[in-house]
Amino acid sequence: MASNQRFRDLQCVLRAFETESLSLHSISFYLSQPVSGCYQETENSMNINISTDDLEYFSLILIMLGPAKSTLLSLRNLEFHCVEWELQQVQNLGELLDSNLNIKQLVFRRNRFGEDCLSEFSDILKRNGAIKEVMFSESHIGTVGATLLAFAIMVNDSLEELQIWEDSIGSKGAEELSKMIEANSMLKLLTIFDSSSITATPLISAVLARNRAMEVHVWSGESDKSSKVVEFVPQNSTLRIYKIDVSGACRVACALGMNSTVTSFDMTGVRLKSRWAKEFRWVLEQNQTLKEVTLSKTCLKNKGIVYIAAGLFKNRHLERLHLDGNWFSGVGVEHLLCPLSRFSALQCQANITLRSVTFGGSRTKMGRSGFAAILQMLTTNETLTRLAIADDQSMRPDDFFRIFKSLEKNASLRYRSC
Repeated sequence: MASNQRFRDLQCVLRAFETESLSLHSISFYLSQPVSGCYQETENSMNINISTDDLEYFSLILIMLGPAKSTLLSLRNLEFHCVEWELQQVQNLGELLDSNLNIKQLVFRRNRFGEDCLSEFSDILKRNGAIKEVMFSESHIGTVGATLLAFAIMVNDSLEELQIWEDSIGSKGAEELSKMIEANSMLKLLTIFDSSSITATPLISAVLARNRAMEVHVWSGESDKSSKVVEFVPQNSTLRIYKIDVSGACRVACALGMNSTVTSFDMTGVRLKSRWAKEFRWVLEQNQTLKEVTLSKTCLKNKGIVYIAAGLFKNRHLERLHLDGNWFSGVGVEHLLCPLSRFSALQCQANITLRSVTFGGSRTKMGRSGFAAILQMLTTNETLTRLAIADDQSMRPDDFFRIFKSLEKNASLRYRSC
């Protein structure tokens, strides 16, 4: 008797679709449920629960939705939960999407796809010109799924958002998606949650190299902890990297060289080496858009600072540079401040665009040579307006007094000890 009641519920839905008595914006399918049935959450949204015994109704409902009757033209969103897709069902979904171009969003949560189903879905995306957002969550599409999606979106000119949550797309899948980014200029939002942080490197590098105005968020779930790896928000032109290996950081630096979309670049807390700084030197020399660079607590030593200082000699656009919490000594301070200083009345100041510099900290041992470089810069620099030195145990109280006395000769510059 209970089974008949469940059947009547699903049959009622079919009849309602057939008689065009519903006007829905959103339909959510929940498969593998203990009891079949349906209910409307709101006037415009419906949840349809389908048990394992009633799976044939899933295909029937997709087919019934296909003709896009007048009352179903308001349908915008489809969600699928716990669906183990068969090829015929994906084909039914494709016919539905082909006939109703008002559907804009597809969400797949805890679904399962065979390779043939993923291939069929890829073909649907290739020909569809209406869908704006696709999301896969815990659906294990893997490298194969990411590759097939990349092939589809490469030629799709309507999709604006792609989200892949808790699916291990792997480095190969990420590389294929990066090729898609190089070819597709319509995608506006890319969100990836992957088991490995290395997937972030090819994705963000492609966005930077091709100057895409695409918002990017990449998360990783290594060691049972989820953490953000990288984010790029074109609305405020800010690139923030939270975690990346040295080779990945070098690849990002190469992509930044001719980039014109990033004005603020932040790698606070990422452990960097002189190999990366050598690549970043060319960014400082070539890039014409960066206004602020934050490299706080990145473990840079003297050799790395030498490369950054070399880049500052030719840089004509950077305005704010943060290097506090690093590991360089007075030698690094000397090189850092050299392009901001003059050493004779006939010499021109090499860098005239940098306005604010921050360095120092408990691991920065400036010593007497670093202190002398600071005084030289303070008395000869004509463009810097802000100098911040984090706590440095190697500087004595009378050193700070001499700095303040030097500031009397440079009224435009503000000094702050932090």
